[in-house]
Amino acid sequence: MTSKPTSLREVADQSDTLAGFGRNLRDWLHEVRHLTSRSQLERALTDNPPCLNGRFPNGDVADAWLASYAELLSSQIDREPPAWSFEPSRTAREPWFAEDYTSPRLRLLALLHSPLPFKRRNIYALNVELVLHLRAGRPRKPENQKRKTNAARQSRFRARRREELERLRRLLQANSASPETAGNEPDFAA
Repeated sequence: MTSKPTSLREVADQSDTLAGFGRNLRDWLHEVRHLTSRSQLERALTDNPPCLNGRFPNGDVADAWLASYAELLSSQIDREPPAWSFEPSRTAREPWFAEDYTSPRLRLLALLHSPLPFKRRNIYALNVELVLHLRAGRPRKPENQKRKTNAARQSRFRARRREELERLRRLLQANSASPETAGNEPDFAA
């Protein structure tokens, strides 16, 4: 069993049919919704996916979807789209409408309201917007990584405290051994 794709390149690598591509793309879009920083999303878009045009029928449509999402999401994070997304091979040969757009009215709506990155690649679908919840600052870390970081921090803290305690003991021993402090030992019992 393959894991869910985390980049557009992995979507293409794991796809052998148009239906499989659709599943992989949906999985990737689900994963993208969990990203929290621009740099994470940028990494998911930059690797040039292999062209799917020769791999299965309608592979040119899959290539167009990949390029369209790369451009759309790049614009959402104020980054330049990757150069591969503008290759001529990343455009569907013929206009492609989502399967459920059989009525002329739905096709007209798709023609009017498809996002520009999709229109320029001959892809027409209404529901392609992707809402991202990016936030300023550092990207979120997985829980297991947080636990490791916290354990290492706690270990360093304890080591510093042990060293400090040892220094204080040596200082106390040195003070109690010197003649001018004899009899002036602190009473810890009080």
